[in-house]
Amino acid sequence: GGNYVCFGVFDLYNDRALDNSLDVALRMALTVPLDDVNAYPKLSKAYYSFIEILFRSHRRTAFALDTTVFMQIMATVHDGLQSSDASISAFCANTIDHMASYYFTNQNKDKVEMQYLSKHLAAQPNLFSSLTATLFNLLLYGPPQNHWAVMRPMLSLMLASETSFTQYKDHLLSTQSPDNQAKLEEALNKLLADVNRSLDNANRDRFTQKLTAFRVSARSFLTL
Repeated sequence: GGNYVCFGVFDLYNDRALDNSLDVALRMALTVPLDDVNAYPKLSKAYYSFIEILFRSHRRTAFALDTTVFMQIMATVHDGLQSSDASISAFCANTIDHMASYYFTNQNKDKVEMQYLSKHLAAQPNLFSSLTATLFNLLLYGPPQNHWAVMRPMLSLMLASETSFTQYKDHLLSTQSPDNQAKLEEALNKLLADVNRSLDNANRDRFTQKLTAFRVSARSFLTL
């Protein structure tokens, strides 16, 4: 019941049983067409839950995938993020948070996982910006049941790729009237005030509260 398994023992004894099992499970999951995954609720929850666990507890396996396969997974995560089922969008948001948090905290370290992840991002440099735009669009325009889920990875994504947030902010401002641009700038300044470059729980909680206030404020004047 503790949701705990000592996975490290497999590496300690050079036992590839876990790696082989994860590989087989992932290959099986990826053979199912995305339309079928999303068509059956039980299947979609099992699939997205598995991907979230993979990115949370088995990052080396996830990041070591071929870039084409890795991006296939991220495409499904991006799609699932927009699901009307709050549990599925939460799985996908957490998956993104695991990846972005790892990148932010380890980007200057010489780890094999970072080498794998950096290779994927070099091949698909718009990944973070695409995810950032989708998350903010869901926050501002999406169904209310998804708001708490999509807030989780926003801070880690912004810290992992500040340019992605800047690009989204500039795009959003460009869609608004001059009067709304001034209001939006003020709302964004409040959102970013007193937010540290840290992923500790206190900073996450503070930023989540600010995101809630930002959403309420921005939706009162934003033009679609």
